[in-house]
Amino acid sequence: MVTRHFNAHPSGRTQIDNGVELQPELEGILRNAVRALGGSAAVVATWDDAVRRFVVTGAYGLDVPQIARIRPLLNEAIPDLALSREQFALLSALFPQSALPISTTGELQNPVMAVPLYTSDETVGLIFVLRSSDAANFSQLDPPVLAAFAEQAAIAVQSARLAHLLTQEKQRVESILEGSADGIYTVDGDRRIISVNPAMERMLGRPGEELLGLPCAVALNWRDREGRPICPGRCPMIHAHQAASGSDGNVTELAAAARSSTGQRTEVALVYSVVRSPEMAPLNAVVNVRDMTRVRETEEMRSTFLSMLEHQLQTPLAIIKGYTNTLSRPDAHWDGDTLRRSFEAIEEETDRMSQLMDRLLLASRLEVGALPLNSEQVDMASIAQNVIERMQSTSKKHHLLCRFPNQLPAVNGDPALLEQVLVNLVDNAIKYSPAGGPIQVSGDQDPMGSVRVTVTDTGLGVPRWESRRIFERFHRSQAQTSAHSRGMGLGLYICDAIMRAHGGDIWVEGMPGGGSAFSFAFPSEADAPP
Repeated sequence: MVTRHFNAHPSGRTQIDNGVELQPELEGILRNAVRALGGSAAVVATWDDAVRRFVVTGAYGLDVPQIARIRPLLNEAIPDLALSREQFALLSALFPQSALPISTTGELQNPVMAVPLYTSDETVGLIFVLRSSDAANFSQLDPPVLAAFAEQAAIAVQSARLAHLLTQEKQRVESILEGSADGIYTVDGDRRIISVNPAMERMLGRPGEELLGLPCAVALNWRDREGRPICPGRCPMIHAHQAASGSDGNVTELAAAARSSTGQRTEVALVYSVVRSPEMAPLNAVVNVRDMTRVRETEEMRSTFLSMLEHQLQTPLAIIKGYTNTLSRPDAHWDGDTLRRSFEAIEEETDRMSQLMDRLLLASRLEVGALPLNSEQVDMASIAQNVIERMQSTSKKHHLLCRFPNQLPAVNGDPALLEQVLVNLVDNAIKYSPAGGPIQVSGDQDPMGSVRVTVTDTGLGVPRWESRRIFERFHRSQAQTSAHSRGMGLGLYICDAIMRAHGGDIWVEGMPGGGSAFSFAFPSEADAPP
């Protein structure tokens, strides 16, 4: 049970703790009860489940220190008094050890009468009235009078609680709207915008003040993917039959495109939650606007991945099937050279598929962080030399060079994974240098002690705007030509994931005159992860 606490002014007027005045109805009830019963003060107390006791929620004719004097009586004495046949007594008899309270008019209080507050047959509190010590005690005629005021007070207290709960709920909803990552706006029955959250402002690049009061069709001008206007022809607030397709008859989702003040286009999903009258007239609507850019990119990425995977697997499988069908012909007699070349081709295509599966498995493990590092001291110069010697035979048009200083420090890392980084970068340099030329692997150490390895080529290069996207999964550079060998866009993603696992970094820079320089660096000993 949520309870609102009140303090009493010396004037006798009651006020909530946060400075908001108590409902005038309750204030009038307490004042009228005092006058009707010839009292000096009145108090309302309600049950608080949090502390398991009655607490003072309203008072008239007593200030805060005097309320504190009678608060101990709320533990047992006054609740028992309210439920007993004799609903009136003396404070001096109920609690002899306590000093009697003094009203705001300076009168010592002693006679007291209490009755319970009921709502829906439930006791939620009590009301009691005090008289000055020189006044007569209450009589059997007084409890029914106070009971009438108690009924009014129970309604007033319940209304105050409901108002407090509504305020809390309003604040909670506003907090959700403010913190939501989705854009949210609300419209009234005339489809005019009445609120806009910060995410919506960011999406549109406009302050919400510019939108409030405007018709949503004018302010937002939603259009579908084909550029056709959604408002008003397909507005769910106008066409109830469209809203009926929602899960509860009043929820509709539409695909649209938002355009910011700078002209940037964003694909969004509009989810309309429409509130209607019994006659199905629209009263208002809350519209969630979800940015679908990343979802669309993921869908396109998945489609591209499946297409590439199909191509990557079909080609070697077709070659293998062709050779095996040829070699298995019962009417053919192949010489040794033909058999050797056929088996070499089959082995080469099998290796190609095996490498593809290994790369997909490695990317999957890196994505979920399930690939442990077997760290040791690694000499990057030796790894680079081994990679150069092994890969030189893969291309006769390229000249592979290895240049490392003699005293380059060893790095802490997994030698197999770091070799994979170099293999991918050198393979990438060969792939994107279709005309051939030199490819150099070099190493150095910066003044802060970080070891850096760089692979440079004189190929097509990478556009500046694409310098970070090429490290995303399945992304392949747009600077492609028909001379490029096939790929799935996993090599650089794997390199980036491996370097992040080592606490390092990887990046690309353009070379003067063309080509690219891919560099990866390890943290210095002071910055290295434990």
